[in-house]
Amino acid sequence: MKHSLTVSSLVLATITGVALPATAQPASGTETACTAATPAEQIALNAAKNEARQMAEVTNGGLGVYRAEPAMHGAAIASPCDMLDAETWRFTIRGGEPTAVALEETYTLLSVVTVQGTGRDRTVTLDYNGPIEQYIQ
Repeated sequence: MKHSLTVSSLVLATITGVALPATAQPASGTETACTAATPAEQIALNAAKNEARQMAEVTNGGLGVYRAEPAMHGAAIASPCDMLDAETWRFTIRGGEPTAVALEETYTLLSVVTVQGTGRDRTVTLDYNGPIEQYIQ
């Protein structure tokens, strides 16, 4: 039952066109918002989202001092993600001090992480990590 609910929720979100945060919008004509039509694609996208979030968490000092935005903890298709190519995703993750993120949705840091490939062939690259206001695409 749990599996059916998850797949149904992802299909419903895809059909209704979940609005993505502004940071997740494509930066150029070669990028598109991340989608996952099949269960295998959903698993790959969710794994990529988790890898990206974990990279941001480790880079920014761990969960004791850093928390990624809520979108990085929910449905992968609602995460701040651009699909660059088949099995290549770029996540633009806002985060900051855990209490500020959880209670006030105040973000001070931006991590841009590219995840390429699936399974054991996956590579995770930190493209940018620093203050939000200093990020230039």
